Amino acid sequence: MKSLDAFMYGPKDLRLEEITVPELKSTQILVKVHASGICGSDVECYLGHSKEGRYDLGAYTPGHEWCGEVTAVGSDVISLKVGDRVTGECANSCNRCDICKEGINNSYCTNWNEVGFMPSAPGGMGEYLVGEEQFCYKIPDNMTYVEGALVEPCSVAYYSIYGRDGYVARTDDCVIFGAGAIGLFAATICKAAGAKVIVVEPIEFRRKMAEEVVGADVTINPFEEDVEKKVLEHTDGKGASFVVECTGSDAGVSTTVDVARPHARIRFIGHSIGRKIPIEIGKAIWKGLNLQGSAGQPWFFTKTIKFMGRVKEEIDFTKFITAYYPLEEIQDAFDRAIEHKDEAVKVMILANEEKEKLEELRKGTR
Repeated sequence: MKSLDAFMYGPKDLRLEEITVPELKSTQILVKVHASGICGSDVECYLGHSKEGRYDLGAYTPGHEWCGEVTAVGSDVISLKVGDRVTGECANSCNRCDICKEGINNSYCTNWNEVGFMPSAPGGMGEYLVGEEQFCYKIPDNMTYVEGALVEPCSVAYYSIYGRDGYVARTDDCVIFGAGAIGLFAATICKAAGAKVIVVEPIEFRRKMAEEVVGADVTINPFEEDVEKKVLEHTDGKGASFVVECTGSDAGVSTTVDVARPHARIRFIGHSIGRKIPIEIGKAIWKGLNLQGSAGQPWFFTKTIKFMGRVKEEIDFTKFITAYYPLEEIQDAFDRAIEHKDEAVKVMILANEEKEKLEELRKGTR
């Protein structure tokens, strides 16, 4: 069987090539991909700004936010069958190393495969994908393929808030830095818990999305307003009790300790791999802040899928998708994600039968 797949050969070197689908191992499934989202991490790798994409090892197929239909299963697969609609985790751990045996986050596995970032773990930007059963999950009947491709970024936000004994409560004053897809999901999760949500985002289009789609209580433009002053103004002079940093930018990371009240919880999701960021650590010490990094979404897909299903009537997650492209126009899709950030949040690539819905899905996007 043949599959048309995208390959990242290096910075700004993305190619479509036809390959022969490899024979399944006993624990694997073959997925006909219908939708795959472009993540900020994919863009950083494409631009050569991140070491996460391992094209130094060889060309790889990107796409860690995907959803599709099972078309074949290995002989030992028991939880999935042909016809199931599935999505899957990005971090595929070995379950043998000391980190795995201790039950620590599978993103820290010493022998991991990162789907969509390594030659050994092709992602969803192609017609077919081979996945490991244990890292793939069925989506419910009322969830579309496009919504299924949003499970991965939503799970990153969900884990950052509720993983490792985390929580958000109705009594929290939350500040979310960044209104990209993960920031919008984080804001949605906090709003669903009844918390007050303040979103810090420089791009007007994204601020409006946070207000109109998510229902953020306050939005702040950090380029035009004093973030710390505005947060104090909207939290009775106390500061935020919960902060989620989704940008990885110098300004975003360093400002987290400024807006936090004593004993606040701060979660860092946004990447800043390869560079150091100045932060006033004294504030973290003297405020007694709880600072925690959050990587991936270990075993949180089931909870995330359930969450998305339960709030489906209250929020249309497809509003986060601002452009759709067929697989054959993947270069245009990346260009859109890079060059039109003022009007882009999530760019979605469609393959196989889902491409037939392209014009319908494009209605209402920018």
